[in-house]
Amino acid sequence: MGRVILDIKNLDKTYVSDGIENPVIRKMNLQIYAGDFTVVMGPSGSGKSTLLYCLGAMEDVTGGSILFQGKDITKMKENALSDLRLKKFGFIFQQIHLVSNLSLFENVILPGMVLPESTKEEVNKRALELLERFQVKDVSERLPSQVSGGEQQRAAIARSLINRPDVLFADEPTGALNQNNSEIVMDLFSELNRDGQSILLVTHDRRAALRGNRIIYIIDGAIRSELELEPYDPANLKEREEAVNDWLTSLGW
Repeated sequence: MGRVILDIKNLDKTYVSDGIENPVIRKMNLQIYAGDFTVVMGPSGSGKSTLLYCLGAMEDVTGGSILFQGKDITKMKENALSDLRLKKFGFIFQQIHLVSNLSLFENVILPGMVLPESTKEEVNKRALELLERFQVKDVSERLPSQVSGGEQQRAAIARSLINRPDVLFADEPTGALNQNNSEIVMDLFSELNRDGQSILLVTHDRRAALRGNRIIYIIDGAIRSELELEPYDPANLKEREEAVNDWLTSLGW
């Protein structure tokens, strides 16, 4: 295990609707380690996406603390949280959320242009490097509507990395993609993790989950079990599939 990058202590998240409380995360304790590819799984309604949004400072919490690099983000003001999300966190979602009237290139550079410490030339150079790495440079001047869903998602990944985040949060990033594009996107995640990128992925997809070196299974907002694996190696895919499938079956998946 590496250095703790996110330290979650007694985390609670409850939604209130018409006076009725709906607890989604219940007294959760969890540590996320730098350099890990951490996967969160669980049935629908288990709280896995809510957990990701809380850890990514996109949702307020009801109780407990979330320490990022030793600082409690639950006590930060909104300006500090906005700065944190921009500089330290990257986000990828099932709904890709590219700006429809901007080209892929313009979408990628957008978060980088907000940082005063980055020059336009530096941001443009990094954007082109990322677009080339993710094999969408040739279509970078097109609008999102003019490219495939897989190309849109790869551009979204490039956008999430433009400011070199410490943690990459991904919520069902392959949920809207066909199997071929899903494999391409997950190959990119595996490549990024081999380069040292910390990743926290929420997914229903067993094949996507295979890419993690740690899988956490939650039910009703509480951790039920977790599985540790060696770093992903396609040469050992069959054994990895068997281990994950057996584990998930034992949990009633």
